[in-house]
Amino acid sequence: MSETAETNKSGLWLGILIGGVIGAAASSLLTPKSGTMLREDLSKTYKSLNEKGSQLSAVVKEKAQDVANSIGKHASELSDKAKEGKQDIADTLHDAKDEIRDKSS
Repeated sequence: MSETAETNKSGLWLGILIGGVIGAAASSLLTPKSGTMLREDLSKTYKSLNEKGSQLSAVVKEKAQDVANSIGKHASELSDKAKEGKQDIADTLHDAKDEIRDKSS
C-alpha cells in the first residue's frame, strides 16, 4: 500500500477516535444523572480513552518504525549505487587515460 494511502487511513482512524471521544464526552455531560453516576461514567470514559490512546500510540510507533526502516533501507541502497557509479566513473577515466597514453606513445 502506498504511503499516501497509509497516511489517509491513519488520518481516518484518528478522526474516528477524536469523534468518538467528543461524542462520548457530550453524551456523558448532557445526560441527566446524579453526581455519583456522572463521576463513574467520566471515570469509565477516561479509562477507555486512555486505553485507546495507548493503542493508537503503539500503532503510530510501529508505523514510524516501519517508515524509518524503509528510509534507512532506501538510503543504504542509494549509497551503494552512488559508490558503484563513482567506481564506474573512476574505471572509465582510468581506461581513457591509458588509451590516451597508448595513442600518444
